[in-house]
Amino acid sequence: MRVVVLHGSPHRNGNSDTLAESLLDGLRTIGTPLDVKHFYTNDMSIRACQGCERCAVRLPGYCAINDDMQQIYQAFIEADVVVFATPMYWGYMTAQLKAVMDRMEAITDYFRDKTFVVLITYRHHAQSTVAFFERVCPYFGVTLHVITCRTTDADDNDIPISKCPDSLREAFDLGASLATGSGTS
Repeated sequence: MRVVVLHGSPHRNGNSDTLAESLLDGLRTIGTPLDVKHFYTNDMSIRACQGCERCAVRLPGYCAINDDMQQIYQAFIEADVVVFATPMYWGYMTAQLKAVMDRMEAITDYFRDKTFVVLITYRHHAQSTVAFFERVCPYFGVTLHVITCRTTDADDNDIPISKCPDSLREAFDLGASLATGSGTS
């Protein structure tokens, strides 16, 4: 199984990365060989989409902009499962991940039959990003799984995801389900 993890957080090993690792641990449970490629979008040189629409003519590099997205394109095309792991900033996925999503316009022909796993950590709400994926995935024939985890306590204080064992277990269980093939439809 080929897996691409798109890390949207500017902080490595934070809550959304930990949630992604729990999913990957679940994927590894039955010994399924995994080829996992991690992309830390904050560390990459990815320009914003310029709306030039040159991708509509199917360029050899998929997009007129030659930057680090070329690495993501190739891994995405080959992937069975694509994981989007992001905290919510101002009610939406991070700008780093949004730039990647905008540039995916160049390869929408390769979305069909993929499984997307969206992992969101948030303080107040996650509906806007969840709604985005719920709207887009059926159109492109993508199987979608979403896990959201509120990383604040009852007093609205930030907490580490380690204090959210139910969400970590949900991610692990989803990974195990995907590994056995029962979570792909």
